Amino acid sequence: MKYDLTLSDIEQARSRVRSYIRHTPLLSRPLLHTDLPSQLQLKLENLQVSGSFKARGAFNNLLQATPTQCERGVVAASGGNHGLAIAYAAATLNIPATVYLPTTASADRADRIVAWGAQVQRYGENPSDTLRYAQERAEQEQRLYVHPFDAERSLHGTGTLGLELLDNVPELDCVLIAIGGGGLISGMSAAIKQRRPDVHIIGVEPVGAAKMLASLRAGTVVELSQITTIADTLAPRAVSERTLALTTRYVDDVVLVEDSAMVEAMRWLWTECNQLVEPSGAAVIAAIQSGAARIDQYRHPVAVICGGNAAAESVFSLYQQHIQREI
Repeated sequence: MKYDLTLSDIEQARSRVRSYIRHTPLLSRPLLHTDLPSQLQLKLENLQVSGSFKARGAFNNLLQATPTQCERGVVAASGGNHGLAIAYAAATLNIPATVYLPTTASADRADRIVAWGAQVQRYGENPSDTLRYAQERAEQEQRLYVHPFDAERSLHGTGTLGLELLDNVPELDCVLIAIGGGGLISGMSAAIKQRRPDVHIIGVEPVGAAKMLASLRAGTVVELSQITTIADTLAPRAVSERTLALTTRYVDDVVLVEDSAMVEAMRWLWTECNQLVEPSGAAVIAAIQSGAARIDQYRHPVAVICGGNAAAESVFSLYQQHIQREI
């Protein structure tokens, strides 16, 4: 099957969700004290109301739901961010929501979802297992199921971030994007490359969850037998055929980062930028700091800080563990 996303659909999604999401800010180098490339800018998508880019796809799905679907409610599953975005969008639109989380998802994320009025159910240790179970439950209950990265409407939603970034930085020549299931990088890269095919797009994955890179090398979806990373929202065991096809078509490079580099990047974002983010949100900075991604040759590079849903005590615990290992 041939997968693609049209600019027309992405532009329609942008008009549809515009009044429900934030146009998130850019943080430029003059505000930072660091040895990172001076031309680097950060797109702070962690400042969405629900804490991540996922709100874009959530609203684009629910705003197109039928009256019957709205009455019966929506079902979602994720490592946390997609579920939180669905809970937020459902509360805004007065739609009942049930969110399935892995047993490994933090209590903080579950509490945030419940605070938006959604029901939370736990199933499976890995997000991939949780997704399958939630989809089965939605089918049995005849409720709308919104996949976190493989739903076309979700990808149109993430594509709106690509268009917004081009508005922010018309001279954009390089962008770094974290990869979980591939929904963010697929939607963004499709939007950006169809407008500006010269922009260099770099995907970033954890070493312990390198399912997109493995799939690109194999030319087909590869499901990892084991996931070992602190970046739980980047940790499904496999991408989808759709996100693999779009990444193959539009993404130039995929690089890997160690967990220790993400912890250091989280610390840097807090101390230098006053941004408290989760490991997935710091992955792009880790790629630059570790040398996995080289961006010195670009004049207008942007790193997308995709999510900030992390409890402060959890973040500082990671810092402390990292410091102890270094000692």
